[in-house]
Amino acid sequence: MSARHDRRGRSLLAAVALAATFGAAAAGAVDWREPWREPADSAAARAASDEYAWRVFVAINWPSDPSRRRADPRVQLGADGPVAWETWSTANDVFRDDAQDPGPWPARRPGGTPAGRFETVSSKDRPNLRHVAGGVMVPGADPLAAVLRLTEIRMNEDAYEYVRARRLYALEGQLAAYGGAAPVEFPPGAKTVKARWRPITEAERSRYHTLEVRDPDGTARLYGLVALHIATKDLPTWFWATFEHEDNAARPGAERRLRPSRDTFACGARAPDCDAAPAGIGLEATAWSHYRLRGTMTRFVDDAGAPQLLANSDLEAGLQASASCMTCHARAAIGVAGGAVIRLPIIDARAGADPDERRGFVGLPRAEWFAGDTGEASGRARFQRLDFVWSLARAHAAAP
Repeated sequence: MSARHDRRGRSLLAAVALAATFGAAAAGAVDWREPWREPADSAAARAASDEYAWRVFVAINWPSDPSRRRADPRVQLGADGPVAWETWSTANDVFRDDAQDPGPWPARRPGGTPAGRFETVSSKDRPNLRHVAGGVMVPGADPLAAVLRLTEIRMNEDAYEYVRARRLYALEGQLAAYGGAAPVEFPPGAKTVKARWRPITEAERSRYHTLEVRDPDGTARLYGLVALHIATKDLPTWFWATFEHEDNAARPGAERRLRPSRDTFACGARAPDCDAAPAGIGLEATAWSHYRLRGTMTRFVDDAGAPQLLANSDLEAGLQASASCMTCHARAAIGVAGGAVIRLPIIDARAGADPDERRGFVGLPRAEWFAGDTGEASGRARFQRLDFVWSLARAHAAAP
């Protein structure tokens, strides 16, 4: 037997042993028997939200098979290299500048430049990009060098193919949904993530899931994953979970956590804000042991009618006090006014709000958000909801 096949065999045995450990440690309705498989279980999402969040976290952060766009059960959690969600399509893959069909989901992850992976300045604004070099303002050749943190948005195959089927990758397709009878409704199994990376030192490498970004001059920069939003269509209003690195709060210049974490699965009998990683699910001795679940959301309001809040100190910096994943994403919509496409704002700028304070929308969505006066006799809703998927706002109009 070759050394390569021997290593693969031992990795497969280790994965099976890990699955057995997961199965023994599993509680309630959450199925841990094949932890590399992405779960799709609405009952578990509702009944055991925090545990289910970790179940999804483990599956989508399982090392990917380089020959296929999925997790590789032959290797162990925490192995080096891209993970499953990093093989999904980015928003830049889906919402092309020319508004054309991005094409069928390829069997292998297509290659691409870092600038195509991350959310940077738009292509039309890149010629105007400037930065300071030697005390002089000069053109910026690399849009990634202009940001201290890198952000990316991805969707899995179920979400991707739905966008293609409805032509939601182009404004024309979204406007057809706006004027048509069929609502935008992503299928069960659809998943999206929003990830944030920051530069780290070599000494920090073992504590982070990492990637290297190579500049045009060949210089390699090391980044660590600091935050991960996960949304899965396990429920009609999606299932929401957010994770972040335990070092975030201590970073110089970082915004402190303004809301406590809540993780009943990791904390067990302790207070749910214990800020720990769960034991017995394979995180030990991996970089993933340094990540924390900040909380989950399955409802807009609690039993008393109070708005449910959920914040990530990095992704919601400046908005933590009024952050609600569900309410914010419920405002993902498209409308038309005066012949122009319009979107609902993310920031609440109602009269009486402090202009120096960024506020999000919380609580139950209100009908008046969507049913404004268009000035048209048809009386149709001013805004058509886009099923909680904000990345659809990235769509362009096709060239005439």
